[in-house]
Amino acid sequence: MTSRRQRQPLDRVAPLVMFGLTVVIVAMLIFGSQALPRVRNFSWQNQPVKADDVAFLLTFTQPMEPDSVEQNLNIEPKLSGKFSWAGRRMAYTLDAPAPYGETFKLSLPTAEALSGPTGFEAFEGTFRSRDRAFVYIGVGGEETDRLVLFNLTKKEKTLLTAANQTVLDFQPYPGRDRILYSAVDSAVTSDRLASAQLYTVTTGLDSTAQSPAWQFWRKNTLPEAETEAGITELILDNSEFQNLKFDLSADGETIVVQRVSQENPSNFGPWVIRAGEDPRKLKTEPGGDFKIAPDSVSLLLQQGRGTAVIDLEPETTAAESEALLLDFLPEYGLTLDIATDGASAALVNFNQDDPEDRFTQSLYWVSNRGDEKLLLQTNGAILSAQFNDNNQILYCLVNRLLSSENTGEDYDNEALIGRDRTEAVENFDENNSQFQSENQSLENDLEDSETEIDLANNDELAQGETEFFGEENAVGLLDEAYSFSPYLTAINIETGQTQKLIEMPPQPEITVSLSPDGLAVLFDEALVDDAQNASLQAEYDGPTHRLWLLPLFSTLEERINREPIALPPTELDIAGRHPIWLP
Repeated sequence: MTSRRQRQPLDRVAPLVMFGLTVVIVAMLIFGSQALPRVRNFSWQNQPVKADDVAFLLTFTQPMEPDSVEQNLNIEPKLSGKFSWAGRRMAYTLDAPAPYGETFKLSLPTAEALSGPTGFEAFEGTFRSRDRAFVYIGVGGEETDRLVLFNLTKKEKTLLTAANQTVLDFQPYPGRDRILYSAVDSAVTSDRLASAQLYTVTTGLDSTAQSPAWQFWRKNTLPEAETEAGITELILDNSEFQNLKFDLSADGETIVVQRVSQENPSNFGPWVIRAGEDPRKLKTEPGGDFKIAPDSVSLLLQQGRGTAVIDLEPETTAAESEALLLDFLPEYGLTLDIATDGASAALVNFNQDDPEDRFTQSLYWVSNRGDEKLLLQTNGAILSAQFNDNNQILYCLVNRLLSSENTGEDYDNEALIGRDRTEAVENFDENNSQFQSENQSLENDLEDSETEIDLANNDELAQGETEFFGEENAVGLLDEAYSFSPYLTAINIETGQTQKLIEMPPQPEITVSLSPDGLAVLFDEALVDDAQNASLQAEYDGPTHRLWLLPLFSTLEERINREPIALPPTELDIAGRHPIWLP
């Protein structure tokens, strides 16, 4: 009697609720969910995709029939790739990076679930790749000696550095939000290297896109607002040391600078700079050229006839730390490029130990396991090399030495030697007739300059250059007995097959930059050398340099197979030098 009186109404309802829930759970297990399957999440939705974004994820509400999804998934413009599955997640890995400057539409109109009701909730998503953009040093008008950003996608030009600075060299940060550069005051006319200082300048480009979910190790730094372009910050002054060559690590966190004491020239060597830390000198043997490895914690430094691999991580917190030598490559005196995975490098052997080849240079592919492969040998100089996105192709700029006695044999019918600029230009136009675009005013924008190449303008261009330079005015780039013939070639590392892409006019300095999506190469051409420019300024105010855009593939199949071919370049309506693509 007492226990019955103490029972509350909730005690009587609870068993009924539990019984009802049990019935519902059993029914759901038996009959399953009646909702239509759909895409729950698309990892690239409204994201700016970069070259190193190699795959996206589709997450479904139910396990799907793989074939039904793969057959109905559509991407416009087309992106070739491969499918892989893990439960309700589907990954699509691209065969090649998404071309920059494009907006893509992904659609899945129908698909089938492994179980449950038939039908599918159609899905549409959009994403875009980064804008195609590059930075160069201007050579005309208000752009002279200043960093200039050109957004090729939007046809927009932005002056980044101040007019009172003369830029000497620069490197973009991996996030493309800043540029690291060395510069001097424009008023300085002598001993410029001694007064160079290191700066950063903002580009105004948004580099803080959300990383795909599967790339959990990557940082997402989302600012409150976009940074304005042209904001400069001093990184390293010249009060005690001269600042020479520098390199920026792949993660953008470390800078290595070759510095020389203003008071004691024998005190020189590499210094390490990290954000929030004082500059730190690496105590190591004297060296020359250097490059930071992709791991951002080791340095390849030329020492003597070889290359030393040095640890950049300090063992102590002292201002000067003894550098730890990780490895030494005695046969290779120059590092041109390192594969993005750090597993291999392009190194130069100067062949000093071989009497027969001591006046030649050899380009080797060397793996971190000690494997070596000879890729190229030349009697001139190997100026630069750059791996493509999957490290299978090496784009090499070679300056081949030519003599006046055997020019025809070495250079075939594409010889560009001669004592005057007129002959060089005429030969260049004759053998590369498609190389010249329409001769338009420098005031026209890039869109107007990218019209079809008119071969009829070549004669007018050559005649105009003849009137300007004159028949008796030497180029200043060529010698009576010898000259250099620069050319760009692509080498398949696995097969060793080479494909010559373009011959270039003789000039003292060339910059070649491969686009991050691997579709094109930027390079500059010197129209007038420095000596001529100084003597002709009074009578000529035209550009001394111009930029060219060289496409590497004509079809999607060539791009997927990594088979670049020789195609006619397009002249950009830009007077500049030292162009570098932004990542």
